[in-house]
Amino acid sequence: MDYYSKHLKRKMIKVRLAGIFACLLGIAGIVLRFLELVPPWLCIISSAYAMALIFSFNGSLQGIRGGNPWARVNVFCALLMFALVIFLIVYGFMTGELETQL
Repeated sequence: MDYYSKHLKRKMIKVRLAGIFACLLGIAGIVLRFLELVPPWLCIISSAYAMALIFSFNGSLQGIRGGNPWARVNVFCALLMFALVIFLIVYGFMTGELETQL
């Protein structure tokens, strides 16, 4: 049982560090937009992607505790945010707001 508890502790630490990285990604996108270094679409898409990552990491963290319904809620929210990211990218290209630089 000692090995299993060490495994869970390592998993929790990895998920928390990945969540902190995703938060920093979202904050960096907002700061870069505030300094007008990136276009608004990139800020919106990167923020939505960071939120999707945070929800999925939190769902993984909540999934460690058995029988916790919040894990399913977080995974559902993560799937919604990933769908939003895909929708924003497709919508941006279809409206001409995003363009390829080939």
